[in-house]
Amino acid sequence: MLRAAMAVVVGGYAFGGLGTGVGFGTGASHQPVDQAVSQAVSHAAVAAAAMKTVAFHGYEMEVPASWPVYRLDLHPDQCVRYDVHAVYLGAPGDSQSCPAGLVGRTETISIGALAGDVRPPIAGGLGSGSRISQRMVMRGGSAAPGRPSASAPGVILQDADQQELGIPMPASAPAITGTYGTDPALTERILTSVRRVVPQSVPMARRSAGATPSASAQPRASAQPRASARPEASPGATPADQSGTASPAVSATPSGPPSPVLTVSRGPQAGFDTCTAPSLQAMSAWRARFSATAIYIGGQEMACDYGNLSATWVRQVKALGWSLLPTYVGPQAPCNDFSVKVDPRHAAAQGRQNAQWAVQDAATFGLGKGSPIYYDMEAYDNTKSRCGTAVLTFLDAWTRQLNAEGYVSGVYSSAGSGVIDLVNNTKVAGHRLAEPQAIWFALWDNASDLNGTPYLPRAMWPDLHRSKQFAGSHWLTIRHITLNIDSDLVDSAVAP
Repeated sequence: MLRAAMAVVVGGYAFGGLGTGVGFGTGASHQPVDQAVSQAVSHAAVAAAAMKTVAFHGYEMEVPASWPVYRLDLHPDQCVRYDVHAVYLGAPGDSQSCPAGLVGRTETISIGALAGDVRPPIAGGLGSGSRISQRMVMRGGSAAPGRPSASAPGVILQDADQQELGIPMPASAPAITGTYGTDPALTERILTSVRRVVPQSVPMARRSAGATPSASAQPRASAQPRASARPEASPGATPADQSGTASPAVSATPSGPPSPVLTVSRGPQAGFDTCTAPSLQAMSAWRARFSATAIYIGGQEMACDYGNLSATWVRQVKALGWSLLPTYVGPQAPCNDFSVKVDPRHAAAQGRQNAQWAVQDAATFGLGKGSPIYYDMEAYDNTKSRCGTAVLTFLDAWTRQLNAEGYVSGVYSSAGSGVIDLVNNTKVAGHRLAEPQAIWFALWDNASDLNGTPYLPRAMWPDLHRSKQFAGSHWLTIRHITLNIDSDLVDSAVAP
């Protein structure tokens, strides 16, 4: 993953034996990791945590002893989640079993598979076995643009958009990345513990005739944590197996630019959303009942791996007749408990920045100008006026910036919080509130219609501008393929 952001240099670390990494290009700057670390727990507190060693494909690192470790090659249906602590080894499968509706990001670690172990990487440097994004550069480095000295000790790469860190690795090595929530210091410490495992041979003088080398001289098992470090499964995880791994730009003026032309839905369509992009096989089978689906293209609070999502996947599912709602999950309301929140003092700047990131993410998946991007603003306590004002200020700037860049602004939120706040307010920060062109509201009344009463009057975002999520997380099987989904009726802007 690790896309469209900055790399930062954290001095004093030595990644011995890592060799020369890949090259990177330019990206957008954001909060340096050392500033984020200053807001988290101290390094001393991190160092006091009980740790264990995990080894995979010739590299090992120290991770918290309580974290579960998932072997994705052994359990390809394991959901790669970034909202719970875990270590993921290998490439995600193409049929991950993920709950719908996950939001949030915390500290996790992923050690990718070797290039020969997985299907070819997908467009944009994302997905299984991918290398770190070529759009990243070092912050404060002296290397020429596009070719940072990735082998220099202490290089840590940061993708502020995705709340991810990583280290440059040789082309023959697995990608090693980590996500973070409120504790980037922990992810940073784990990444700085990475070391190459060099098998040790026993000196000939110590061997007796016919003797077998001692256990300490044998190479470490390349894909197993130490036996003493077997983790307990996290809540919701399947039991551990015998091997010790668990299964399964420029801002717009207050008056705003002209709105982009909407590509409207083909009339109300049966739709669904799920946490990660299903396989093409699933999308083909599910076309028998559905024709619209959301895709999660990025954001600091996106809780799942991209799965199969790529520009190629987008083209292929469109060819199958699918309408797509690109969705971005960024900072949440300041009165919520998520790790990244809208700052009431800088809400407009955050809204503009996230719109710019979302446009970059959309372009990665082949979604150009004229496409809608829906901002996922989860439910919040809108009785707290300062919280609601911050959300509206953020969404106003989001809409203005997206429109300025030629994209259609959409907002997904609860009918009882974000949506009703958009309905009841016409001004924010002393100017007219820029309304999104498309609204996707959550009202779990199990009615497959576009009725938003009493929250959303019919006159506001009428048909062709509104979609409804009418049922929350549930399992559904179509043609022998089962997914966990939210159910939607889609009649708003979709990707052209």
